[in-house]
Amino acid sequence: MFKQVNLPVVESHSHVTLHYRLTVLDDVLSDFLNTFDGNPATVAIGQAQLAPFMEERLMGLTEGAHEVFDLTAMEAFGEYNPGLRQEVGRGLLLEGNPQADAFAKGDFVDFAMPNGYRMTGVFQGWNHERTGAWVDFNHPLAGKSLRLELKVIGVL
Repeated sequence: MFKQVNLPVVESHSHVTLHYRLTVLDDVLSDFLNTFDGNPATVAIGQAQLAPFMEERLMGLTEGAHEVFDLTAMEAFGEYNPGLRQEVGRGLLLEGNPQADAFAKGDFVDFAMPNGYRMTGVFQGWNHERTGAWVDFNHPLAGKSLRLELKVIGVL
């Protein structure tokens, strides 16, 4: 007789070691994040260490599982919101970014908020007078369909 072995299952508050890959599903498949070529990640579920949609798809998987999920933009980081592309005054931009004059389109810009939190946006370019700049506060993958590949290595 063989003894049935119950594999550990990913649950809320599990510690999970895994490989994951996020691929943008557009004309040319391109990896946005990929741990398969290096060391796996170890995360605590429920501690906001992964995007919510990633945690949701991990829940219930067993140690050794290898799954692929195709996600719409709404299932991943949401639709692109044009209202989150905003003009930021030059003074505010320079406050936390002394090298702001050297920013190029696509650079990440970090802002300190009054409540102590930090907010990151993507530099889009200076306005015509260079008195401010356009910054996009959408997630870089907002509006994009994604493929999520998960390989669970260990569960505690």
